[in-house]
Amino acid sequence: MNKQLSLSAISDELAQAKTRKKEFLEQMNKIIPWGEWVSLVEPCYYKGERGNKPFNLELMLRLHVLQNLYDISDMKTADEVIDSHAFAWFCGVESSNQVPDGDTIGRFRNILTENGLQKKLFGQVLALLQAKGLILKKGTIVDSTIINAPSSTKNREKKRDPDAHQTKKGNEWRFGYKAHIGVDKDSGLVHKVVVTGANVHDVTVVSQLLTGEEEVVHGDSGYIGAEKREDAITRNKNGRRIKYKTSRRPSQSKNNSVRSQAQIKRREHEKSSVRAKVEHVFGIVKGLFGYRKTRYRGLRKQTAKLNMMFALANLYLADKRCVTA
Repeated sequence: MNKQLSLSAISDELAQAKTRKKEFLEQMNKIIPWGEWVSLVEPCYYKGERGNKPFNLELMLRLHVLQNLYDISDMKTADEVIDSHAFAWFCGVESSNQVPDGDTIGRFRNILTENGLQKKLFGQVLALLQAKGLILKKGTIVDSTIINAPSSTKNREKKRDPDAHQTKKGNEWRFGYKAHIGVDKDSGLVHKVVVTGANVHDVTVVSQLLTGEEEVVHGDSGYIGAEKREDAITRNKNGRRIKYKTSRRPSQSKNNSVRSQAQIKRREHEKSSVRAKVEHVFGIVKGLFGYRKTRYRGLRKQTAKLNMMFALANLYLADKRCVTA
């Protein structure tokens, strides 16, 4: 009969075991520019002149990153760091006394949001990727995705999120927000993020998603006519005309000849293969990070969270491309 292992022996064995979660967190730990992020946030962080000594800033940032990598609440983040060896290692803690409670984690998140720091962290990542030559700005792919919000009124305010809106996609009504992004055509990395209610039409946001240096803009049929709008950017900073390549609607080619339809189908396939890059980054945010439904109410909080998530997605994608290149 096998002797029952002691709790400490089990803990040691589990701590050394390799899992996908540990490998993923090891990867993110290596690619996140912790020093730069700490320097950016530090001027806005609590100095501890009164009351208790504040928790270490890098620890709070690491907890915030975990929240976004796994889309978990303030309370669950604190619990998971205590329960999970991988989370504890990522945060550099060795005992539960070193872990702040959920309220403290929530207050730190609010500090970041109130000072617009998630957007600044996204900008810092973007500058880092540009310095490495990973964002070329020769072309932009524009696209959007809906993030669902709770439609129930069973909450403290007895009403739905006032900044979220309803829209119809296909035959289905959706309630929530829309994340609009501009993606570098060559690298597939996000360089612009705009968040609106779900009812805002894609074509109205295009000018906010461009860098002004593009030679070409790619988009699906929802962006037809973008170049004709009053706010459209039709020439880049070098004075050259920007070419807008949007997909045709199926109804636009149904009366063409068979030969013509074959040519159109081939061109549409080429356009789709370019636009597919934008689905990779949406796949990371919604699939890998699990952000399919809003956790907080209000446009400002959604904008902050999505900027943080796309910053992390950019780092993950850039590292993946460097490894496979």
